[in-house]
Amino acid sequence: MLSPQDVTQAYRLILGREPESTEMVNRYAAEIKDLNALRDLFLSSSEFRQQFDRVHATTRTQRGFLGPPMCVELDATPDQLMALCAKTAAQWDYLGKTEPFWSVITQENYLVSRIAQSKVDFYATGEVEVSVLDSALARHGIEPRPEGRCLELGCGVGRVTGALARRYREVVAVDVSEPHLLLAKDALQAQGIKNVYYEQLKSLTEIMSYGAVDLFYSKIVLQHNPPPVMGLLLRAMLNALTAGGVGSFQIPVFKAGYQFAIDSYLNEENSTNMEMHFFPQA
Repeated sequence: MLSPQDVTQAYRLILGREPESTEMVNRYAAEIKDLNALRDLFLSSSEFRQQFDRVHATTRTQRGFLGPPMCVELDATPDQLMALCAKTAAQWDYLGKTEPFWSVITQENYLVSRIAQSKVDFYATGEVEVSVLDSALARHGIEPRPEGRCLELGCGVGRVTGALARRYREVVAVDVSEPHLLLAKDALQAQGIKNVYYEQLKSLTEIMSYGAVDLFYSKIVLQHNPPPVMGLLLRAMLNALTAGGVGSFQIPVFKAGYQFAIDSYLNEENSTNMEMHFFPQA
């Protein structure tokens, strides 16, 4: 049983105020079955949501606009770029062999031990992603080009690739990891999709050789590359766009305390962990 004191403390802790009346406190104490139900009631209230949204928006604004500049080296020599790319390739080759689906969406139900039960849901998220792209194009007054050519940078296991292939005449699916690409090819062939060309990115110079594209798409991919590599990939992709072509990409631009020094990073022992990097917004 709940006590009136329990209810009063919920007002103070969750809503940050005193109860509006003793009658309301006694009513909640009598009608709500336990503390879990009381918590859920207060957390789902419009009053709490409004407060949380305001605090969250303020915190988000402060993080994004009041943060100090990041110290990030972007200019790398050709040899350094090759070494940076090799470290990333080794990480993703390992992830592709051990946890290919989880490495794309880091949720427990996409671990190898559980993917048999969740694979349909996993690939369904790709259609949702491309529906977001469709809506963005519509809001900008941009007509899709179904007869055009699309390049997806970081296709992974083909989660989004299939949805792109249903909208464009040709899709070039690029990834640094051969294990991921092989799974993508198997998955899309099983769906009867035949207009996708699979390319393993073995060197950064290859990114310049894929030809002109009408759509460049990349999400939750660039962030796993060191900043100098991010910059090169992004410039290459934007330069590959045809007249009126579209680049739809995501890239994180700030994290307090993040820094990147090329030599220091290359001197670090290779890691099989997934890395997150940030590219200065300017």
